[in-house]
Amino acid sequence: MSDNNLSATAVQQGMQGVYHMAKIEHVYQYTGRSAFVSAADNQQLSLVCETTHAQQPDQFLTACTRDPQVTARALRAVSEIVGSRFYVPPAMLARILREADPVATVSPEAVRFEGFSACCSAYIRLDIGDGALEVAHRRNGTTNVDFGAELRAALAKVTPDSRMEITIGSKAVGISHERARVVERKVPLPVRWLKGFGNVQVHLAGMQPAFALPRVAAQRFLRTLPRSKSDHEIWVSASSNAVRTTSRAMPGSVPLRGGHRLRVLEPLVAKARELQVYHNATLGSSAWILDFETQRLVLVLNAEPWRGFSGDGALLSDLAMPAADIAAVRAHLNWQDRLDPSALSQATGKTPDELQRTMSQLAALGLVGFDLAQGAWFHRVLPFDMDRVIALNPRLKAARKLVDNGAVTLGGGSADVESENVVHRVRMTDDSYSCTCPWYMKNKAARGPCKHVLAVEMAMERIT
Repeated sequence: MSDNNLSATAVQQGMQGVYHMAKIEHVYQYTGRSAFVSAADNQQLSLVCETTHAQQPDQFLTACTRDPQVTARALRAVSEIVGSRFYVPPAMLARILREADPVATVSPEAVRFEGFSACCSAYIRLDIGDGALEVAHRRNGTTNVDFGAELRAALAKVTPDSRMEITIGSKAVGISHERARVVERKVPLPVRWLKGFGNVQVHLAGMQPAFALPRVAAQRFLRTLPRSKSDHEIWVSASSNAVRTTSRAMPGSVPLRGGHRLRVLEPLVAKARELQVYHNATLGSSAWILDFETQRLVLVLNAEPWRGFSGDGALLSDLAMPAADIAAVRAHLNWQDRLDPSALSQATGKTPDELQRTMSQLAALGLVGFDLAQGAWFHRVLPFDMDRVIALNPRLKAARKLVDNGAVTLGGGSADVESENVVHRVRMTDDSYSCTCPWYMKNKAARGPCKHVLAVEMAMERIT
């Protein structure tokens, strides 16, 4: 069974003060350890899953990989990102780094592994299509998986001729009695890591294709990137299948700061058909996709290594609105790998704008993800209590308090918001907003709306 408790813990204390990291206490139960079993003619990867509540552990997947070396290396890349931090001071999240397990989803046409770096500035997902698997058993489901150091080392030994079977799940959940015991693992999951799952999907949904590099050009580019931490910003573009990097923006170029985060792709690029690059011009994020035809490895980078996806606030405007009638859309979710917006609009009577807001809310609840290759949302259910995560958002809480205290005065085309004895002017149009507060002056729209803009949106919604 699982139990969720919210708490804040001081994870580092020193002369400079006490740092607090909000977290969710989530009890994991594993019937054993993930293992990689080698035999003379077979190699089997068994990923032990978390089971929650009173459910019985079910086998979600039993399958053999048709390109075992690519799958093994890609899984190592997922594990490497999840075990990395690109900005967080070591003492702050050392324990959490050991406890951030990737999420695995089994759906009718794909198997996905996804996770974040400890600092949340990088998101990685491996999409394994049906063409990459010989499936013996499949059942829709999402779970957490345990990636240990021994497992990662064993994956490195997989060759192109290996027969590697992937099994997600376990046979049963044990209980303690005189001859047996339940294996439990209590894992404090950082709230920021969970919130990132919703925000990164909105980043992806707003991306447009920038360019694609063939294998050789992609190899050359990745080899030029720094191996150690680098905050230097470059602009990357492609011309005649060659990469061009400049120190300032050029037509069609994509900004890249913290390029060392891309080095995880280098061991895999020789097996890829091409490297596809996407860019979200509004939020500054980028996606770098290695296409193996039947598999794809997606690495999404926030604009700077010190910016976590959890704090960007990409979903805040949608979440600030009263809960839309998401039940109608949710009733049509059945583990689809591609959700048809036209069909959903017709079935639910929602306009495209209403549907987009609903999809954002569903993303915040961990119910949908976005697939760039298909340009569509897909259904999956994250094994977290996302309602509690949303309730903790400080900007939303502060905005609601401002509205409840009558701090918002609406006017024609603008509004005044009194906060901490200072009046801030908010101006809004159909597709943009601005505020006179220092937070907006620093971040603009790149990290979502400030609490004053959110308060105005809430106040306007209440009078309509």
